[in-house]
Formats: sequence, structure tokens, C-alpha cells
Amino acid sequence: MQVKIITLVTNIDGVGPGHSAVAVGDQLYTFEDMTGGWFQSNSGWKKLQYEPYLSNNEHRPALIQTIPSANPPSVTKYVNQSIADDDDYGSSGVCSQQVAMAVNYALPKDVIFNPKGFDTPFGVYWCARRLGLVSSEEYLWPGKSSVRFRTWMNIVNKLQSDYPIAADNMDLNP
Repeated sequence: MQVKIITLVTNIDGVGPGHSAVAVGDQLYTFEDMTGGWFQSNSGWKKLQYEPYLSNNEHRPALIQTIPSANPPSVTKYVNQSIADDDDYGSSGVCSQQVAMAVNYALPKDVIFNPKGFDTPFGVYWCARRLGLVSSEEYLWPGKSSVRFRTWMNIVNKLQSDYPIAADNMDLNP
């Protein structure tokens, strides 16, 4: 079982910061549920299956980084404790902040995973590379031919400016 950071590039129509999630084996943890908060006791975490989650997001690139030094049970422990603490999306951070904390909790104590500045999917992705934590990367965008031209263009521009390594290793043609 391996820990993987998933960076989904952009949000709606090829704009926005994107999304961060973390996977342990076939289980994916995504901090995105806004139904909790002040009105209910639901955490912002969702536990989903890895492959179906990627299939549901094939309209945007998925950059997948394998982090072998992260202890898989520690990621699961962090997420479960965060759920028990009723950490809510927004008041307890956003996706990239929670993913960074889950990864940090799972790393050896001499490694501090702390993206510089405001945590964004961009910051989490580059922090993992900067610290040399990534053993392999996978770049997926199976639904690129089904997105509108303007959306495709926005995403390609984002990849080329923010994720040039991924852009250089992907077929960006629709």
C-alpha cells in the first residue's frame, strides 16, 4: 500500500486553483464536503474509492505523486481523527491544507511537509517535489477531448505555466 498525493488541475471551466486529495492504496480521502459546518456534525472529509474518483474527474488533469516515505496507516489515522474532531471545510482549512497536514503527520519526524505561503494544490504538489518525497509521478487527462475548446485552452495554459514537468510529459492535444 502506498500513499499518493492527487492534484486535480483547475476547477470549473479550466479556472481556479484545482483540488488536492490523498490516497492510501485503493482508498481516497478528499476534504471537500461543505455540508457540515455550523448546521450539522459532518466532517469535510469524504472517503471514496480511488479509481472511480479519478474517473469522475477525468475532465481535468490528475497529477499523481507517490510518496514512499509516508506511512499509510498514519494518513488514515490523521483523517479518522480529523473526522472525529468534526473538522469542517472552510473553518478547518481547505483541501490542500488538510492533505498537507495528513501527509506531514505520516512522514518521518525529521521531515516537515509545509508548503510555503497559503496552501494550494499548486503548493502541495511543488512542496512534495522540492523536499524530494516523490518516487514517481503519473499524469492523467483521459477526458480532455470532451471538454469545450476554451476550457481545454485554459487547462493547457495552467499546465504549461504552473506544472511544466507534467505538461512536457503529457499529450495535450484534444
